[in-house]
Amino acid sequence: MVSVNVGLVHYVLDHIYGTLLHRTKLGTPFFSRGWGGTKLDLLERMVKQLFPEAPCQNWPPTAVQPKWKTVWETKNSCLREGVFRTTCDERLIDALPPESHNARVAFLTPKDVSPEKMACVVHLAGTGDHSFERRLRLGGPLLKDNIATMVLESPYYGQRRPSMQHGAKLQCVSDLLLLGKATIDEARSLLYWLQAEAGYGKMGICGLSMGMYFSH
Repeated sequence: MVSVNVGLVHYVLDHIYGTLLHRTKLGTPFFSRGWGGTKLDLLERMVKQLFPEAPCQNWPPTAVQPKWKTVWETKNSCLREGVFRTTCDERLIDALPPESHNARVAFLTPKDVSPEKMACVVHLAGTGDHSFERRLRLGGPLLKDNIATMVLESPYYGQRRPSMQHGAKLQCVSDLLLLGKATIDEARSLLYWLQAEAGYGKMGICGLSMGMYFSH
């Protein structure tokens, strides 16, 4: 019996696919507009200014008050969607595309259970994950264990995607850095909302692919 290294196969297929797209120009490549110019300069200046204070370790982060609406409701669970203004530094908000200024989040919770007796996990998006559905399916089985799921839509993705961007193919390297910083800031604010406003005692954060990187 031949043993197959699945990870190696995925790597080879991904390399072949990327090479074909690059050489044949069948699709729009990532970072087609280069490094990002002044936006990249802004990010570099902010890192140099803020790094000694390790800003991501500060608590509490910027507070949010999402505007919620109920999407559906059953006997045992409820799905709501909320909108709030991104909690980035104002300089970064100016660098983000207008479509990304407002963050969107889905919130799947068990019913008739107090937050103190529940936990909640914030799920961050992987590369190309433009909607809530995939991560909500991961959260569905957790309901029976009284674990709620909060799904954040990343900047540059879904309804936050710039009109000139094709799919998940970011136009500049600086877009990826802005996406990451905004996602981290928004996720921290949501964790604080769960703790301070919603009353959850236990919280966690997770993600796949790109989302796993930002969750660290």
